[in-house]
Amino acid sequence: MPKLYYLLLITLFYSSFSFAQDAAPAIDTSDVSAKLVQSGNHKCDSAEVYLKKNEHKISKRFYADAIKDYAKAMKLNPSSYPAYYYYGIAATKTKDYGKALLSFDKALLIDPEKGDAFRERGKAQAGLGKDSLALKDYNRAIDKNYDDYESYYLRAMLSLVNKKNQAAVEDFTHAIESKNDYQEAYLKRGQIYLYNVKDYVLALNDFNKLLELNPDNTEVYYLRGKTNFNGRSFKNAEKDLSRFIDMEPNNVDALITRGASRINIVNYSGAVRDFDDALKIDPKNVIALMNRGTAKGAMKNYTGALEDLDMAIKLKFDYSTAYVNRALVKYANHDKKGACKDLEKADSLNNEKAADLLLQYCNDGQK
Repeated sequence: MPKLYYLLLITLFYSSFSFAQDAAPAIDTSDVSAKLVQSGNHKCDSAEVYLKKNEHKISKRFYADAIKDYAKAMKLNPSSYPAYYYYGIAATKTKDYGKALLSFDKALLIDPEKGDAFRERGKAQAGLGKDSLALKDYNRAIDKNYDDYESYYLRAMLSLVNKKNQAAVEDFTHAIESKNDYQEAYLKRGQIYLYNVKDYVLALNDFNKLLELNPDNTEVYYLRGKTNFNGRSFKNAEKDLSRFIDMEPNNVDALITRGASRINIVNYSGAVRDFDDALKIDPKNVIALMNRGTAKGAMKNYTGALEDLDMAIKLKFDYSTAYVNRALVKYANHDKKGACKDLEKADSLNNEKAADLLLQYCNDGQK
């Protein structure tokens, strides 16, 4: 009987990108203003007093109180650019994008050369779903300040939403060039390389840099593990995913990916344990079932393998890889007829390997 070669065709689900939440703006509160806030002496009719009071509040994300104080400052001094600018930021934080937009419009009437206001107005435009107007504002912000790394980042995120991967990569790169420790930009660029461009070398470079900047970033171990897996560096994938799973033991995708890595380094029992754990969390996960069946087949537990593969096909009748792997298990278990039937089904589902396997195992002239 010809030697059986198991096809380890592992299918993985990938999660979509999501927009990162903006961090609260850094506020430089002087000793004098801090004492003023602490004393509660806010009765002076000065916009500066309200602004200083509000800076203290916005740094603690007390946005509702901050908005009230900025409104007072705007009334006291209708030509105060900072009052309108920071009111807009606070309104954006509370997702009152309409008021934020009006406030930034006013700030830019007072001083149209402030690139920061264009950038922040762009955020409000994006919050209202006006992506084309947001893009114009980010462009204006960059025209005012070529090194405005945040505007590059925001513009890249718009490109990403519109599936313009190359434009997004270019802007994330500009952001990193302007701020070489910009972790969010490394993260997003690395994810594009991993999931969209499938350039695992460049993805690995970005995730390595992220872990250099922050060795405790658990998510990056997960992403680097997936990168190593896709780049066929299975031992490194297992190592990274193990570190992630130690912190996030209920992540089904991480368990499945580590299990698949273990199959490829011939740690079949370890792989089965990972798929067992994944199926405890998600009992109908067809990928975990198919891969556990594959691992059991490699361990010559043909009965257990066929049970898993039967269940995977029952749950997903058009799962061509499961038919191929079940065929190989059947062939190893001396069921050539059943194996060939499964390969024919896989071939009808356009599985890339099925036709070659039909010739190899089901050719009538085969000895």
